[in-house]
Amino acid sequence: MMKPLIYKIAIAIALFLGTFIVFKLLQRPAVYNATLKHITYTYFTYADNTTGIYKVDNPYSWRDNKNALRWDGWDYYKIRVDYYHPDLKIKGTWKYGFFPLFPLLWKVSHIGVLYIGLFNYLLFGIAVILFSIFLFKETALSYSEKICTFVVALILPPVVTYYLPYADALSTLTFALALWGLFKKKYSLFFFFILLFAMTRPMFLIVGLAFIIMEIYYLFKHRNFTHFIKELSLKLFPLLLGTIIVFLMFWHSSGTFFIYFESCAQNWNIGFSIPKKIFDWSLEGYGMNVFTIFFILIPSSILFISNFIKLLRSEKTNDLPTVFKGDLSFIKEYFLNFSTVCFWGVFLYVLFFQNGSLNGLSRYIIASPFMLIYLFGVIPLLKKIKANHFNAFTVVLSMAGLYMLIFVFKQKPSITFSDSGFFTLFLDFIFIYSMKYMKNYVKIISLSILVFYNVIWITYLYNVYLCNGWIFT
Repeated sequence: MMKPLIYKIAIAIALFLGTFIVFKLLQRPAVYNATLKHITYTYFTYADNTTGIYKVDNPYSWRDNKNALRWDGWDYYKIRVDYYHPDLKIKGTWKYGFFPLFPLLWKVSHIGVLYIGLFNYLLFGIAVILFSIFLFKETALSYSEKICTFVVALILPPVVTYYLPYADALSTLTFALALWGLFKKKYSLFFFFILLFAMTRPMFLIVGLAFIIMEIYYLFKHRNFTHFIKELSLKLFPLLLGTIIVFLMFWHSSGTFFIYFESCAQNWNIGFSIPKKIFDWSLEGYGMNVFTIFFILIPSSILFISNFIKLLRSEKTNDLPTVFKGDLSFIKEYFLNFSTVCFWGVFLYVLFFQNGSLNGLSRYIIASPFMLIYLFGVIPLLKKIKANHFNAFTVVLSMAGLYMLIFVFKQKPSITFSDSGFFTLFLDFIFIYSMKYMKNYVKIISLSILVFYNVIWITYLYNVYLCNGWIFT
């Protein structure tokens, strides 16, 4: 147990250091001019932020206390410094669109602006290690397959969000710790960490609905309404309590209990609407969003429907399914299906509450605890899929995805370096399935190539953030 854990810690540290070194190298004009300059561009924004964003051939930016706080990072920082007290320079309700646990933790930890990204990556790394320990137990995977999957989980391009001063890493870790409580058969741990999870990001509606749908899902099996109410209550209570605590904090500062919803409507124009067109105002994010639709949403939905059909065909049982008895196989089954429901909750929210903009879809789905649960849970199932079925399915999804990538939304149909998010994720997807056919030395070579491509793209996305480019999250 101890040796695999040490290996995982070493891998997580090595990947962070490798990413850091690549970024530092591409800050040097000689290195950038000899490499990325030939295939792409970077961004430039004037300090006053009023004259637009320009495509340039500059090397990567140097970080400072100002450009490290772009977009949501600046908002979290202002809450860290001033809490939710009114900002005399900027009037309005904008602060109340952000939940308090991360900026409060940032404040009490006294971590500087330039190091909060490192802290977030540490939280993310711990979460990945925890999920891998829980979800790889009792699976028919070789040690090399487990390590390869662990590495892929750390380099998926949207994990660049975990390098930013955002709340995503804390959200992912608290959910991982909640599952740890289930595996330990300690409801108090599950309760506490789900409560904290509810205080990190405004996911309470999606996660709450996912719990409701999952309990209805298993109600078809056991048909015991009393058990349905009990299970649902045990899951929803800490989630609702955490949300109520946040709303009470908002009420204490603003005098309005539901000011979160006012903030969303006033500052981000979030409201239900039927989209007239699908678009994305982030070139770098668009490819990752396309991949998310075709290679995460669709396959996970097929798996969910297949599992539901099997459940309906199974005989009624007197056994009452519950995640609170520490049954490893059932917990893994429950949360694999649960993750799919959350994926669709996020997708429908993005589709109908952002006026048709896909912006942020890949972040909300891939940079989340649900993606880690899905990734580690689906690997053993992929081993059972025949190659001809996988190939046919992948070809169809690839053609559809490439069509959307090239011809939908773009003014000029083309494939550029800005689409690397789609291709890095696609290669990760192919590797995850194909590694069961590979010898160990082939796995090492293939994984090394994947890591290099993914790291280059992650550093590029991080530089877009520093340059204040059209943010991908």
